[in-house]
Parts: sequence; structure tokens; C-alpha cells
Amino acid sequence: LMAKALFHKAQRVYVKPVGTYALVEKVIPHWVKGVEEPLRVTYDCGLGREFTAAELVSEEALRGSDRTSQEDVLLEQWRIQRLNNRWQSDGDASHHPYPGTYP
Repeated sequence: LMAKALFHKAQRVYVKPVGTYALVEKVIPHWVKGVEEPLRVTYDCGLGREFTAAELVSEEALRGSDRTSQEDVLLEQWRIQRLNNRWQSDGDASHHPYPGTYP
């Protein structure tokens, strides 16, 4: 799976984890020997760590969209993973929608 740079140096982007705008100071490709394209690309925005493309939104995408699609752009992709509950038996948590699991 190859990665391409979605943002360029000096582009103004919205950094979702921080909740602020920043300029991309450096585009950092991560190369693998024997592969022509970078495996992944991260971006240094001068905020103390590197960010992936999923954590950034271009200013044009935010400005050119209406309010509902802007909220969709800012949503993160979350997944709930249910595991077996070691502390309660199925009988103790029979009121739970998924007895014997957590969270």
C-alpha cells in the first residue's frame, strides 16, 4: 500500500487533534528499500509531533463546504471493540445489552 502526499509545504491546514490551524512546515515521506513510492507520509506542522493525513484537513475543504459536511470532515473514525468481561459473569450483567462483554 503506497502513500502519496495530500498536502504540500506552506499549506494552511486544520489540525484536528489540536483544534487549530497550522502551516505544513515539512512533508516527511517514510521510504522502504526497494520500493519506488513512500510507504507513508507524515507532516510536521510545528506543533511538537508529526501528523498523518487523516489528522489534517485542508483549509479549502473546510471553507468550501457547508456546515453539515464540515462536521463530517472533522469526525474521526472510531470503532468499539467488545471483549470478554473477566470481572462479571453473564448472569451478573444480564441487564447489559451485551452480557459478559465490556465496554
